[in-house]
Amino acid sequence: MTANWPLVHVIVLTYQMRDVVRHCLSSLRQLRYPNCRIVVVDNASDDGTEEMVRTEFPGLDVIQTGANLGYTGGNNRGIEHALLHDAAYVLILNPDTEIANPEFLTELVAYAEAHPTVGIAGPRVFLRERDVVQNTVLYPPGLWRSIVNWFRYRLFPDSLVYSRDQVVEAETLNGVCLLMRTACLREIGLFDENIFMYIEDAELDYRAQRCGWRVQYVPIDSVIHRQKQSGYHMTSLVSFLLRRNSVYYLCKVGKRLDAAGYAALSLLLLLLRGAATFSLDGSREYLRFCRRLAAAYWTILLGRKLDSSFGPPFL
Repeated sequence: MTANWPLVHVIVLTYQMRDVVRHCLSSLRQLRYPNCRIVVVDNASDDGTEEMVRTEFPGLDVIQTGANLGYTGGNNRGIEHALLHDAAYVLILNPDTEIANPEFLTELVAYAEAHPTVGIAGPRVFLRERDVVQNTVLYPPGLWRSIVNWFRYRLFPDSLVYSRDQVVEAETLNGVCLLMRTACLREIGLFDENIFMYIEDAELDYRAQRCGWRVQYVPIDSVIHRQKQSGYHMTSLVSFLLRRNSVYYLCKVGKRLDAAGYAALSLLLLLLRGAATFSLDGSREYLRFCRRLAAAYWTILLGRKLDSSFGPPFL
């Protein structure tokens, strides 16, 4: 029976998430797909993750990267492993997920097999609860689009939700759960490791579409995403990377004026927010954050190599 189904490598990347990964891997035992390998990639966690996986889940493929390579570098090591073993598809799966539909991989692969021009497909994902759909159909960074959508979201929030009950040709799919055809990856390359994490999905999707591959949201129930609710404040590492990588993306796709405008506007808004904190310590925090972000923007706009070592105040 397995010979009739393409080989899929399910890649679960982890960093300092031992208990979360344990729950994810336990949930993956429900997955009903006859020809897949689970690959756990560990970005040098020091919380015993690798030992836990090898002890409690024997038989899984475990890759130790030896350093925190971020979402991009860690998943790339897993994808390289899949390509080496002639997998037909790679399923990128966040570690903070659990199976909601044991048949989803079978259904998603069947869809991809019936639509050979689809290079990247994303199923329906639930956010924290079984009945709450996460909007995984996104849009790439852009100066004017960001301004327009900022107002649209506040006036008509449902107008930006595209993950519904129909197949959607997506510009960008959220990377929480993605099925990627290895033929597509062999042609376009892997994740851009300069990005580290965040906006890497938009950049990969852009290259796929430039080469003629389709990127689609497919309304197949898949997993529940137990996304944490902390760590997203305005001066967090997440905020820094989303802004920095948006400017990097715009420069990479040839929109340097948009990149410069986005950088200037985001710094202005951050400074105004910092000035409105009515707190000396809060204002200083925003100022430190803006200085670091401005240095990153300047590096990108000058075409220099990005620094992916994130020391204080982020780590």
